[in-house]
Amino acid sequence: MFQGITFDEFRSFFQFLNNLEDFAIAMQMYNFASRSIGQDEFARAVYVATGLKLTRHLVNTIFKIFDVDHDDQLSYKEFIGIMKDRLHRGSRSYKAVEKATSFRSCLKKELATR
Repeated sequence: MFQGITFDEFRSFFQFLNNLEDFAIAMQMYNFASRSIGQDEFARAVYVATGLKLTRHLVNTIFKIFDVDHDDQLSYKEFIGIMKDRLHRGSRSYKAVEKATSFRSCLKKELATR
């Protein structure tokens, strides 16, 4: 049976993306050692780097989406490489950056009032 993502999980994922650079440093250590990471290591690295606790379901979903070779491990290239590429592709123009900044500030205000 398919289980969707809750709003809290969605919010956690985007809070995590706002701290992607901090997490990328942790992932880079695994990359230097030519290692990929499993779900437990991923969740632990996210928590250490960002202070966010992602649910097991959310971590599992992230792995289903980004684990390109289906080895139940995420490499730096599979996750950070793809996420950085997507973030840069979306912000190539000034208007895109302006819209993203406006959206982010609106989202922060909304989350702060909850």
